[in-house]
Amino acid sequence: MATERSGARFFDNRREDRGWASTVVRKLGGLGGLTVLDVLTNESGLAAFLKALDRSPLLVQYTDTEGETYNFAWASGYENGAAIRIQGRLAAASP
Repeated sequence: MATERSGARFFDNRREDRGWASTVVRKLGGLGGLTVLDVLTNESGLAAFLKALDRSPLLVQYTDTEGETYNFAWASGYENGAAIRIQGRLAAASP
């Protein structure tokens, strides 16, 4: 099962904006409690950045009206057909 949302911006561990993806789909039921996102983007720089993630911090901020944010303590990325799949562990929420 998946939850489709509008586009999102992606930020690295220095909070530097790495680009925008038109579609980000959260896959429910990730293995071992991992959060899984499928990302579609036409930005080659963002695609290269996401595919190179290897247990790296990542911030994903949706650009829709809800503005939901995923703060990954670590995430890894790889090509998955037309999409780039990101999977990782979310950072613990601050009290």
